[in-house]
Amino acid sequence: MEQIDLSFFIEPPELTVVATLQIDALAPLSMVAAQPGAYYRGQPAPTNFMLYGLLENALGWHLSATPRKQVIDDLKKLAKKAAKKSKTWVDSPWVNGKPVGSPEIGFVSLLQYHVVFEGPHVFPAVDTFDDLWSQQLRDTGRSFFGGSRRYDASLSDLMTRERRGEIEFGDRAEHQLLDDAALRQVTEGAKIQYKSVRSRFPHYYVSPTVREYVIPRSPYVFRLRTTATVSALLKDAFNDPSAPLYVGSNDGWVDVSYEEL
Repeated sequence: MEQIDLSFFIEPPELTVVATLQIDALAPLSMVAAQPGAYYRGQPAPTNFMLYGLLENALGWHLSATPRKQVIDDLKKLAKKAAKKSKTWVDSPWVNGKPVGSPEIGFVSLLQYHVVFEGPHVFPAVDTFDDLWSQQLRDTGRSFFGGSRRYDASLSDLMTRERRGEIEFGDRAEHQLLDDAALRQVTEGAKIQYKSVRSRFPHYYVSPTVREYVIPRSPYVFRLRTTATVSALLKDAFNDPSAPLYVGSNDGWVDVSYEEL
């Protein structure tokens, strides 16, 4: 993985720079802020966590949950040492606070102490519509077995027999975990554990899900405060982003401009 410079975190969060973040939607946006059910209800504007994600995406900070937690823990230890040495900021959340994650996916931003979104913001009027979204799902049991329409050709006979009611797949105690040799010799009435054939199904299956999208009629404008070091990083990042920029779902492409006030 490419090395990323996170030394900004060791500097106290002296938020002396005021800037604006203008976001122009290039495609419809689906911004889901709550844990979804059968319907992915969106909202008309990005949350702070979505904005943090946008900033980190532009910066190229693509860390999954486990290494991200370790990095933040290590950075906070260094920050605590720096605060004790200077005898300042020792009671700051930057030093002693517990990092806050987004409620929907638990995303914890590396920038949460050094970037603060404060109004006034500009939220445009939006048009809304629902669309079917191809959700990628994965499990090892009943849902996957019934959800995937594709499987290895070697299962054709077993799947035909299952549909006729000659054999049964399931995940209860009476369902047996069989190897390939045993599967070739199953008799009528056999009860087979789903995991016996899981490897012959795709890794994921597609489930059509209704998702709400919005089309902003004009740009979003967010006002933020940050440090001089982070502001310089953001200016460079939005002049040459490390990855395509999006808000909400990854098909919600946006163009972003960053300007100090």
